[in-house]
Amino acid sequence: MTKTIRGALLSILVSAALVPAVATAQAEIKVGGIFDLTGITSDVGKPYAQGVQDAVAWVNANGGINGKKVKLIGVDYGYKIPEAVSAYKRMVNDEKVIMINGWGTGDTFAMKDFVAADKIPYFSASFFGGLTDPAKTPYNFFIAPSYSDQIRAWLSWVKADWKDKSRNPRVAFLYGDNPYGKAPVEAGRLFCKENGIDLVDEEVLPPNFQDATSQLLNMKQKGADYAYINVTTTGVSLVLKGAKALGLTTQFGSNPYGFSEQLPLVAKEAAEGVTGVVPHVPFGTDVPGMKKLVDFHKANHPDDTHDCLYVRGWCSVLGWTEALRRADKAGQLNGEGAAGFYAVSAAGRRVAPTPTVSLRMTTLGQILVGPNGHTLYLDQTDSGSTSSCEGSCLQIWPAFSSSRVPHAGTGVTQSLLKVYPGTHQGQVAYAGHLLYYFRSDTAAGQTSGEGLAGFYAVSAAGTAVLP
Repeated sequence: MTKTIRGALLSILVSAALVPAVATAQAEIKVGGIFDLTGITSDVGKPYAQGVQDAVAWVNANGGINGKKVKLIGVDYGYKIPEAVSAYKRMVNDEKVIMINGWGTGDTFAMKDFVAADKIPYFSASFFGGLTDPAKTPYNFFIAPSYSDQIRAWLSWVKADWKDKSRNPRVAFLYGDNPYGKAPVEAGRLFCKENGIDLVDEEVLPPNFQDATSQLLNMKQKGADYAYINVTTTGVSLVLKGAKALGLTTQFGSNPYGFSEQLPLVAKEAAEGVTGVVPHVPFGTDVPGMKKLVDFHKANHPDDTHDCLYVRGWCSVLGWTEALRRADKAGQLNGEGAAGFYAVSAAGRRVAPTPTVSLRMTTLGQILVGPNGHTLYLDQTDSGSTSSCEGSCLQIWPAFSSSRVPHAGTGVTQSLLKVYPGTHQGQVAYAGHLLYYFRSDTAAGQTSGEGLAGFYAVSAAGTAVLP
């Protein structure tokens, strides 16, 4: 084929590629949502869920994920672990979601092995410290300090606030009888031991408790100067009201799900003087980014009231939608790509995840595909590491590039994979052939570029698959 004919054909393909690009822009990205709207944490679960839903609506109204809409598939699991597990399996296996926005500590921790095995990024509203080790939970994320760091921060304040140098401050912990309630306790115990704070009492609050008098009387006998309450707002208000009725002078503090704009509304004067850990600002605070929340509120539900829990839902969505945008731009709109599965280079820079080249059965037989499942092509006019595809050609046949040699999937020979750093920012080659995608392949397994302009799909042996 002469250069003139090849150039003319590429010009035609540039125009033709505009049509499938429109179809791609309208594609949906499915994301799961596991919320507590009716369970024991629904007092804080509902405003968080509304924040997530509103943020997704805002993202879709403002370009989506590089033109693709997010479809949020939400479910109320009532703070019941078996219900959450069932919802997770349904979302992953049937709905084929690419990631999940979850909720509670017990259910999130119970599903961590599923999440890692399925490579489903899971952005939870639980800030459990047990989810922060990337070696054990590489696909679990949250946007806040961990519960462990939160109680350390509050205890640091206690240490600074205590003025009696004749003895250590005495602290009590009151926490719910569930994984969320217990999450920061061990870190709090250790911090007290190492920092001259006397932990004099621990009181467990049962689910759906209506009165904390017995726990407060026990705490009073131990002489606690400060007490940290690790339950949600409704429970915190019951503890504070009980303490006020008993005339306690203990200085109370609480966690981010017990301390928000809601607390003075339900605890009233009993909330006076309470301290808390607040990783997300109150709704309407004059900070960068808040304008989009306020504008959305005015345009869609101006008579509603919102709090920092609503803001927390927005923050989670703005975090994972950015991850989706980056994954999509990198051609890795899957779990691993969306998770931002990053390693740290020797220079301290974050580098992209190592892609995998796999085999996929298509109408052409088994051929090489990239990490997004899209067909990889070779150009018969290339010569070794020298590409003959430049300029407008690359608009149609984007180079498959990587900073590292890809992993070889089943049936692919690792030794045949190579990266040429000097060609198209690290173009990947297989069996000596530079690899390309075809822009008009809009779904995994499509082979619409086969035989066009000298480009052919690639076999496991590294040869052109001829029609």
